[in-house]
Amino acid sequence: AGCLCVDNALCTISRFILLDAMLLFFTAMSALSFSGLYKHRLQPFTRVWWGWLFATGVVLGLVASSKWVGFFSVGLVGLYTVWELYDIFGQSRTRIRSYALHWSARIVALAVVLLAIYMLCFRIHFRLLYKSGPGDVPMDSLFQAGLQGTGLANQPMDNSYGSVITLKSAVPGVGLLHSHANTYPDGSKQQQVTGYTHADQNNNWVVEIMHSQARGNTSETLEFERNGNIVRLVHAGTNRNLHSHAIAAILNFLFFAPFTFGFDYPAEELANRKWLLSWNV
Repeated sequence: AGCLCVDNALCTISRFILLDAMLLFFTAMSALSFSGLYKHRLQPFTRVWWGWLFATGVVLGLVASSKWVGFFSVGLVGLYTVWELYDIFGQSRTRIRSYALHWSARIVALAVVLLAIYMLCFRIHFRLLYKSGPGDVPMDSLFQAGLQGTGLANQPMDNSYGSVITLKSAVPGVGLLHSHANTYPDGSKQQQVTGYTHADQNNNWVVEIMHSQARGNTSETLEFERNGNIVRLVHAGTNRNLHSHAIAAILNFLFFAPFTFGFDYPAEELANRKWLLSWNV
């Protein structure tokens, strides 16, 4: 404990907006309450035993709510509980009613209380953080639409040609389709296309028809995109078309590298910049 008080890592963590400080605190508290429960294991159903049992359940709920790494503490207490119940079952003086009470006490204190605190923390979290902000970009679009002040709630359900859109990957953590003026150092050496998990103007793309087609948009009518249409995706910031061909990606050679190529000139019509719209309804 003395070495922990002068640990420089704790001073460093305290300077950042991280959950590790709370995680360490509640992990230490779970070890303390667990040791108290173990110390009084031969005095079941006494006041002090009940106190340590419920204290363990409360602290486990808090450590699990801090970070999912805290479930390792839950697993440790869970393994001990299984071993203890097995040991009690093998004792000749154990009665069925007493054994059932041992099970009920641990289920209520170590499971029900834990889950109640875990869900209560989420309830408090969503009650306090109900407004949209720059940190909600990686979240699911339906979740963002339910936040106060989000722009998604005012977006039309259907897109017409010429609409400015953002495209989000279905894979968590990949983010939005993004491009910027920097080029790949190798491979195609064209303008980079990446995934970006923050709100940025370079996430905007314009849906355009192919050069050989005539757009139906007029001052009074709009031509909406339909399933099966072939379109171009033009980066709004640099006016370059989203393009792909048989050049291996930089990070994974099993996939082709996407990039933006060529300004919006009809003479540069290429098959590798045609994209098929396909969705499930």
